[in-house]
Amino acid sequence: MSVQPRKPRHAGQKIALTLAVISGFLCLPTAGAFVWLWRTRGLIDTWTPSALAAVAFFVCCAGVFYVMSLPPRRLLPEAGDSV
Repeated sequence: MSVQPRKPRHAGQKIALTLAVISGFLCLPTAGAFVWLWRTRGLIDTWTPSALAAVAFFVCCAGVFYVMSLPPRRLLPEAGDSV
């Protein structure tokens, strides 16, 4: 079974792609805050694991939004199939 390229993205998928990019960018300052908290306060302080959880949250959101933004692939009919 051969596969054609993906269909173009519709409006909802474009919004999901935009949110994936925004979540990816928000991950960067949050990761910086985690490193700063880790260096200054250590892992004992409650803010440090919370910052790490926020980093994980933004990474997971970016991944989910990206997958939601992918349009489905078009499948070609097989040789014996009637359309």
